Amino acid sequence: MRIFVGEYVIGGGLADQAIDEIPSSLRREGTAMLQAIVSDLSEVAETVVPLDPRFASAFSSNTADTVNMDRDQSLWGQWVTAAQTCDAALLVAPESNGILAKAVAMLRGSGVDVIAGSGDFLRTASDKYLTAKILHTAGVSHPPYMTLTDRRMEETLHQYEQFVVKPRDGCGTQEIRIYDSLAKASTDLTEDGILQAWIPGRAISIALVASATQHTFLPAVSQDLSGSHCEYGGGTGPLDDDAQRRATALASRAIVAMPPTARGFVGLDLLLGERPSEDCVIEINPRLTTSYVGLRRMIHGNLAARLFDMETGAVSCCTAANSVRWTPNGDVWINDNITESA
Repeated sequence: MRIFVGEYVIGGGLADQAIDEIPSSLRREGTAMLQAIVSDLSEVAETVVPLDPRFASAFSSNTADTVNMDRDQSLWGQWVTAAQTCDAALLVAPESNGILAKAVAMLRGSGVDVIAGSGDFLRTASDKYLTAKILHTAGVSHPPYMTLTDRRMEETLHQYEQFVVKPRDGCGTQEIRIYDSLAKASTDLTEDGILQAWIPGRAISIALVASATQHTFLPAVSQDLSGSHCEYGGGTGPLDDDAQRRATALASRAIVAMPPTARGFVGLDLLLGERPSEDCVIEINPRLTTSYVGLRRMIHGNLAARLFDMETGAVSCCTAANSVRWTPNGDVWINDNITESA
């Protein structure tokens, strides 16, 4: 099997920007995810990787067939040409500005089998406002929210002490802002943003691998978020059994509420409160997330192979609770012993 693996930042998506203009977090996380997924796939398939030549020293692989991107040519046209030599494609791209949806549509329109959700699933999961509406309608716990055109929950929001404003299609934590005043948060809310109540709780994530034959939840993990913009610093896992059960139950309800059909790697960001009744879903990411670099070290077998039904069945952990931790740049420790370093 031959698989195209397109990561937007490393794969030429920002070729028109000087390297020092590209946020270092995007470069680090993009490289870490690409390195990890290609390493796993190399055990079961051939891989084709589009590459911005400026990142050749950052991304190293003895097995991948790299294709240098020409900044003077259409990115999608080059991706399509490379992907058409493959049996399937796996894309890692941001939801912002419709980039992920466009990448998937361009490749699918050219006859490439892209391991990603349906158009309706991608459209809803990529828009935090649409996701919020879907979850609230289905009775899945989610923070009260408000947009410039939908202020139905404004009175409810007055009951909270802190608030978050972020882009509806934001990726990561680059543009998150936290406020102590609803009035100030409302003033800064723009047409393409969403305001949500800040809910106290433990920030965790849980990933779903949705293949053609089954849906499998991976171990839930904690997220290291800090600062006024909730900067992502990596994570730790797997969580204990009680947290796993709570996270899986909530994530299952969220996925059922979403439009069909989920496919590929889907990451769900959750908050666990003091009691299960206080747990809530924050957002759904219809793509590979940075937690992949740690998750692949927690379970038996090859995580990437599950995306293509090369491995099936229940997931089992090969490490103890909270024994694996990682950083956004791909450094991974097991029992405080580093196993991988960027």
